[in-house]
Amino acid sequence: MPNWSPNWNNVVWDWGAADAAISALRSAAGLLDGTAGERAGVARDAQAEWRGLHRERFDGELAQILNRARDLASECRAAADRIASASRRAYEEQRHRERERERWRREKEDEDRRRREEEARRRRR
Repeated sequence: MPNWSPNWNNVVWDWGAADAAISALRSAAGLLDGTAGERAGVARDAQAEWRGLHRERFDGELAQILNRARDLASECRAAADRIASASRRAYEEQRHRERERERWRREKEDEDRRRREEEARRRRR
C-alpha cells in the first residue's frame, strides 16, 4: 500500500446554489444600472426648467442615489465574482483529489503487481 493517502472525501460545495447566487447578483447589478439610468433620464426632464434651492437639494440627493446605485451594482458584481472564484477553486480541488485518488490506485496496483511477481519468483526457487 502506498505510504501516503489521498483525501477520499469529495469537496462539499453546492454548485447549484452558487450558480443561482451568481446569476441573481449579476441580475441585480444589471437592474441597478438600468434603473439608475432611467432615474437620471427622468430627472433630466425635471431639471430642464427647475431652479433654486429645491433644485440644488434635488441634484445633490440624485447624485447620492445614483452613486449608491453604482456602488451597489459594483458590490453585487464583486460578490458574484467571489462566488465564481470559490466555485472554480472548489472544482479545481475536487479534480485534484480525484487525480490523487487515481494516482494512489495506480501506485497500489503497481505495488500489488510487484508483490505478486516477487512471490511468484520466490515460489519458483
